[in-house]
Formats: sequence, structure tokens, C-alpha cells
Amino acid sequence: MKSVFSMAVLLAITAGAAASPTISTGMLEKAKYTIASPTAWNGNLLILAHGYRPTDAILSAEVPVSATPYKQLIADGWIVAATSYRRNGMVIRDGSQDVELLRRHIAKQFGRPHRTFVVGWSMGGAVATIIAETGGEKYHGVLAIGASLMLRDKSNPYRMTYRPQVPILFLTNQNELKSSSDYVRQAGSSTKPVAIWVVNRDGHCKVNGEEIGLALQALVTCDQSGKLEDKKDFSIGTANRQSVVTFRDGRGYGKVTRIGKGFGNIHTEFTQKDMDRLGIEPGSHFVTGSADKSF
Repeated sequence: MKSVFSMAVLLAITAGAAASPTISTGMLEKAKYTIASPTAWNGNLLILAHGYRPTDAILSAEVPVSATPYKQLIADGWIVAATSYRRNGMVIRDGSQDVELLRRHIAKQFGRPHRTFVVGWSMGGAVATIIAETGGEKYHGVLAIGASLMLRDKSNPYRMTYRPQVPILFLTNQNELKSSSDYVRQAGSSTKPVAIWVVNRDGHCKVNGEEIGLALQALVTCDQSGKLEDKKDFSIGTANRQSVVTFRDGRGYGKVTRIGKGFGNIHTEFTQKDMDRLGIEPGSHFVTGSADKSF
């Protein structure tokens, strides 16, 4: 019998407190952008570089202001921004140029950042790596999550030099080590630190907010110390998180916190213990529903 859990979509947003960020949006040469700025900026800037999106998807730039670690970064005084890129599909070198356009726009609007970091996922990890190789002193570190370094953009090709100008930290699931390991090996003589943190779970970009936060902190520390160490079997488990899911009639009821664009990944309140209670294991089939629909 298939396991079942139900999810009530989160419809209400808690009323904003005084520290809520200011959200500004616009266009930069066909690329949309979103900027979340705090009341008092501390000079630190984080730019998000998204992964591959289908060519027919609507251009969008999202900053998940309520998610870990971005909520805390903004509360601490960081600006967090995102670009849609100028087009969807395989956009790698152009994507890195759109990140730079956004950095320049922020510098013009808010003042020159003291430190600028980039986080990229999947294809965005390749975008971040190009920025590390070409950005020079304007950037202070990039975090490449599940970096798809084998991808190529035929319309505007770029060949990796393996000579980064700023530190690179690859945050990689244990089953996707090859491309990031190859990069670290070929960048062995680099004057800038390049390291891998291996997340002890399978998947693609399957990392949580706490892991991203620690990796970013390592890059901030590296900017001061010049040191960035590899970490094997790095992960922060969720098994001990307190459950807010309710159970009745063999079902679990919780909320959807976010649905990722492009691939439709569902982020929920369910913890590992909740899934264990329902008998749901990796690779198994189960039924999920919302309102009168089930899937």
C-alpha cells in the first residue's frame, strides 16, 4: 500500500516586522533583477545565480527572503540579490555577465560593496565558477552548489581556465563529485583557494539552508585568512528537528513552504522522522495531496 501525506499550501504571510527588507525590482539589458536590502547595509553583497530553466519559462528573479540562510543574512545587514539572466536555456557566459551587470547596478545605487559573494546552483554553479575566473578583485568568493561544469553554451561559449582569481568552494552531493573534483585537481597550482565540501547524501543540489550558511561563512572567513579547507562527508542532518506535522487516519498533514520554479521541487515542513513514521524511503512511491487533488 502506498504511503500518504497531505500538504496544505501556505497562503498567509506573517505581517512584516520593522526589520523587513526593502524589495526592489527592474530590468538590466533584458535581464530581470530583484534586490532585497536591509534598513542598514553593512557593505556585504550576495548575488544568487540560478540553474537551468526551460527556454519557454517566464524570466524571473527570486530572492527567498524568508529562507535560511538569506533571512539571517539580510537581518545582519547584507544585501541579497538575484538575476533572471537575459534568457532561459543554456546561458552560462551570458549569465556571468548578467551577474556582473547586477553587481554594477547595486554599486551605483547603494555604493561600492565591501565584499561580494556569489552562490550558484547547477548551471548557476558554472556561472559562479566563470565569475571566479574572470571577476578579479570585484568579487571575494563563490559558492558553487552541484556545479554542472560540463555544460556548454554554444551561443556564447566559454572554456574554463582552471585559474580562479577568487576562492571557490564547491558544495557537492556525494554522487556528483567528478566535475568538481576534476576542477580542483586542474586548479592545483592556483594562487587562490579551491575546495570541495562533500555533502553526505545523494542527489543534485540536495543541500539545506544550514549547510549553505556554513559554506558561506567559510568563504567570509577565507577572505580574511586566505584558507579554505576540504571537508569530507559534510552534512547537517534534519532528523532532530521538532516536527510540526499532524497525523491522523494514517496520513501526515503539513505545509508546503516553497515550490521551486523550473523543476517543481516541493519544499515542505516534513522532517526525516515524519517520513520514517509514514514509511516513506528514498526511491519509494507515495501519494501527496492538497485540497481535493492528489498526486
